Amino acid sequence: MRIGIFTDAYLPHVSGVTTSIYMLVQGLRSKGHEVYIITTSVSSKKDIDDPYVIRLKGMIIPKKGLQAFRLVPFTAAHIKRIEALDLDIMHVHTEFSIGSVAVHLKDKHNLPMVFTVHTMYEEYLHYVSSFLNKFFRRPLMHYLKKLMTRFIKRAEITIAPTQKVLDLMKSYKIDGDYHIVPTGINLSKFESDKYTKEQVDDLKASIGIPKDKFVCLFIGRMSAEKSIDVLLDGFSKINHENAVFLLVGDGPHRHTLEEKAKTLKIQDKCYFTGMVDWEKIGLYYQLGDVFLNASVTETQGLTYIEALAASLPLLVKYDQCLEDVVKENDNGLFFRNNKELPVMLNMMIQFPDVKNKLKENARKSIEKYSQECYTNSALSLYEEAIKKNKA
Repeated sequence: MRIGIFTDAYLPHVSGVTTSIYMLVQGLRSKGHEVYIITTSVSSKKDIDDPYVIRLKGMIIPKKGLQAFRLVPFTAAHIKRIEALDLDIMHVHTEFSIGSVAVHLKDKHNLPMVFTVHTMYEEYLHYVSSFLNKFFRRPLMHYLKKLMTRFIKRAEITIAPTQKVLDLMKSYKIDGDYHIVPTGINLSKFESDKYTKEQVDDLKASIGIPKDKFVCLFIGRMSAEKSIDVLLDGFSKINHENAVFLLVGDGPHRHTLEEKAKTLKIQDKCYFTGMVDWEKIGLYYQLGDVFLNASVTETQGLTYIEALAASLPLLVKYDQCLEDVVKENDNGLFFRNNKELPVMLNMMIQFPDVKNKLKENARKSIEKYSQECYTNSALSLYEEAIKKNKA
């Protein structure tokens, strides 16, 4: 099968969406399918010469936090280039520039199309712009719903990664053939037995973390919608000198968070690594004793699954989309309000048996998120979409 993946974000940019797409591409190729990624240009030269990555030139978006993305104008002008790929099916992961290229192909050639919803705009909008959210929320949401309708109406099948996303789409009253398919990851990359104690100790030493510290770990993009400030506030209230907080990743909010750590007088206990090479990220998960997250804007939470694959217990803020990932008191704990975070964190540090019980159950709780399951589910829906298209 010749498959076209349409996305506004792809490697070397790292995010939950790019990770999801990369896992799918690798899984499809391992089964012998020919997969092309149609995406935007990047500032670096990495991957530019890959014949299976088609990069369309775009303009930088003049907004802090969006510099890694590109806006591709005149999308219809790129149709001939993509037509030459002779695709059997399109899998679209964006409602914007690159997605419009797929829409033009759909309208011109009626190619089978699968569409995946990745972003919860209802919850994300106020992080993008508090001004727009306050004064223009209603017209913006009307526009976004029309945008979603444009893709869902054309797609033979629409994928939602969780029930939460599916419920939102249904609340928009957009008719479509919806299927829930959890995003898969290469679980083996994060398993602790792939790494030696020496590797873990050497990495800790290189960061400057003393031995035998209880390490609270956050891995992800440092942007406002991730609510990392909540984690810093909670960490500042715990009563244990033995605990440190390791924050792995980069983003537009990093400097603000570093300043907040100074304001809270915990800068000596907080370690900000900046961006880490994706190939090394599995080792960084081995440094943690507990994985923290307070975001409520995830569509699925891939870093949560990665942490569980590394046998890390979770201490995260409750969100509906996490109900299938976090089994409370089995592989992790939810805090419902921010005041609960330091209380629960103190408990995990004080009572190692609590942490160890969650740790034992972590890895075996996420088999359904394997790359193999994800790939097989996607292929099954591609075949169904092709049949529907022919009918």
